[in-house]
Amino acid sequence: EFFALADSDEHENARAEGRVRFGWEPRTRDLAAQDFRFRVRVKLPALKDRVDLMLSDDESYDRQDSIRAARDAVNENRDSTTLSLRYQEEQDSPISHRIGAGRRGQLFAKSQYESDYHFTDVLKMDYDAELYYYTRDQLGAELGLDFTYLLADEKYLRFNNRYYYRDRFEDWFWRHEVQYLRPLTQESAILYTVVTKGLTKPNHHLNEVYTSARWRTNYLRSWLYFELEPFVLWLRKEDFKPSYGVAMRFEFYYGRQ
Repeated sequence: EFFALADSDEHENARAEGRVRFGWEPRTRDLAAQDFRFRVRVKLPALKDRVDLMLSDDESYDRQDSIRAARDAVNENRDSTTLSLRYQEEQDSPISHRIGAGRRGQLFAKSQYESDYHFTDVLKMDYDAELYYYTRDQLGAELGLDFTYLLADEKYLRFNNRYYYRDRFEDWFWRHEVQYLRPLTQESAILYTVVTKGLTKPNHHLNEVYTSARWRTNYLRSWLYFELEPFVLWLRKEDFKPSYGVAMRFEFYYGRQ
């Protein structure tokens, strides 16, 4: 998939791989908005590739790849440096376990199950569940259910759904997203996105709407990407007044085989 590079699983020695992204995301009411994201993974062949050392700016890694203002609106403190060890019984096991530190210095333990199901050659469902405990936020859980429909000419339509629960808030956060990917050339594509987010207490209500069209290309180098993303953001804390902006990003990957 053009918008998400797959991790390499073949290493003869301990090897780091990851990505770094720099972005400027000016919008009305916040012209200085910036974003910096990173993800580093070190596989440990001495442990039969069952253990990874992971360092990231976000506990969910690249699960949410929107502008910073949209990420911050509902998921408080998720954008915080996270260091963890991940263990899988086998490399293709659907179950993994992690221990580490994140969310502004909290220790945590997490277990995750993820898998997929192909209804047909063009319709696929991905699903996952997480259960974790943080020293201050206490118990938490996440549920995810995504549907992907492949169209002609490598286009696709995707519907993402995610729910989060934390003892700290005693509330469920929810997130729904529709994506439409349209390849333009072998080196470029455009991704149209509409996202809604909200809470379930005191009743099921909306906190944010975000829509964008993200153009992405790597025509200079296979490991270097440039993105241009015009967007509109509506936030409850801003009385749902539209905020217009454009994100410009450079992103590079390293350590891929």
